[in-house]
Amino acid sequence: MNISILVAIIGVLIPILIPIFNYLRNRYWLRPELTIEIVDDGGSQYYRGIKMSNFYEEGIINKNTQVTIYDLTWQYKVEITNNSELIAFYPHLELNPNGPNITRVDKLNSQNPIKPTETVWLKGEFKKRVEIRGRGQNEPTKEMFPEIQDLEFLLVYQNSKKIKFFTLYNYDGEGNKNKFLKLRPKRYSSMPL
Repeated sequence: MNISILVAIIGVLIPILIPIFNYLRNRYWLRPELTIEIVDDGGSQYYRGIKMSNFYEEGIINKNTQVTIYDLTWQYKVEITNNSELIAFYPHLELNPNGPNITRVDKLNSQNPIKPTETVWLKGEFKKRVEIRGRGQNEPTKEMFPEIQDLEFLLVYQNSKKIKFFTLYNYDGEGNKNKFLKLRPKRYSSMPL
């Protein structure tokens, strides 16, 4: 084969292949990278009373063995940050359907795209009723909520070409873990978008 023919073929293919490569790169490989972090925001404790089984026949309560009922609330913030140079469109946050029963998380407005390096804060809380033997505790901490070890969020968003991407966040109480996925996890498949 003649060198001039090879150069001509390469000269024709390169202008065709570069736009195809850029199209595929922009459509499927370039993605916004949204990360989630949980930030402790305090808590509260509400005294509900003493369990009636604490009363002895003489009507005396032993403070060392009494069972006291409290409503505990752990408050936190969900910090969503765009760590890329691309805008994330139609962001949507979902809770793990098999995870703990979270009392409240602010709704993420899916009509507001998250711009590069922008951070969005959502407030959340987890409430539960507990019985504590002996004297009561001070302010509740996240350690009093072992259920949150199973706290998991799925963040769904799109690039400018309407391709969906996912960030799966697992909260383990110490380090925040984000996984960037291209497919929706099966346990979230029955949830509406």
